[in-house]
Amino acid sequence: MPVSCGTRAPFLQGAVDMHTTTRHNTDNMRLIYDYSAPRTMSSNVNEIQKAYPHPFLATPSVPLIYDLRFPPTSLAFPSSSPYAGCGYELLFVPLTPERPKQIRLISPDFPWAFVIGPDPSAGEEGVTCLDVLATLHAALQRPLTDTEWGTAGYDKRASLIRARDRRLRIQPGSSNSAARTRLTARSALDVDAPDHRPVHREGLLLRVDWLGSRVAFMGLIKDEAFARSRLIPGGGQPPDSETWVVKFQGL
Repeated sequence: MPVSCGTRAPFLQGAVDMHTTTRHNTDNMRLIYDYSAPRTMSSNVNEIQKAYPHPFLATPSVPLIYDLRFPPTSLAFPSSSPYAGCGYELLFVPLTPERPKQIRLISPDFPWAFVIGPDPSAGEEGVTCLDVLATLHAALQRPLTDTEWGTAGYDKRASLIRARDRRLRIQPGSSNSAARTRLTARSALDVDAPDHRPVHREGLLLRVDWLGSRVAFMGLIKDEAFARSRLIPGGGQPPDSETWVVKFQGL
């Protein structure tokens, strides 16, 4: 059955409206968590819930279409989805029922680890699905550093150049909507931008180019074995933090 999208809360309506929408959507989507995890005989329900994110971000059947080269305001739901016609506002829901205060994202497709917290200006009590996409997008919009370029082999450098050229061909001009601009700006200030100065990106290699053609978001999974092999020994887990692995698909 199609979901009504009539109670959207654009960013420009302020933090109170966004927090209200978050709570409203959380109440409406509460039961969905029960269907996001496979049925098992385990009696530890909390541990099962912790292993699976909200169905909006759960692999392998993510119900949304999102290209990481663009802000989350550009995401869409397919016509076959009950959420068809809805927008990014639906993602103002907790990532998990436990409402984590902080998470860490890693992936076999990129070499970085991104720490994500809730947006304090929105009055959020924990990380939301939109926090994940907004901060991931902003982190991948940072320019590639000379050191990162130096670690790339010949094939990876060629892939980076091809990905940059494709991105520059398809990205629109600077006439983005106010909501899109605010969403991108808010996230960019949280990730690797201590001086809070805008970055001129035209022609630059960006972190998102590291993904090559695999720029479609395909969800989050828990993979403790990969996390142990990927993260630096002795680095430890940030306090009160969860580690999630991001999956991508080619476009």
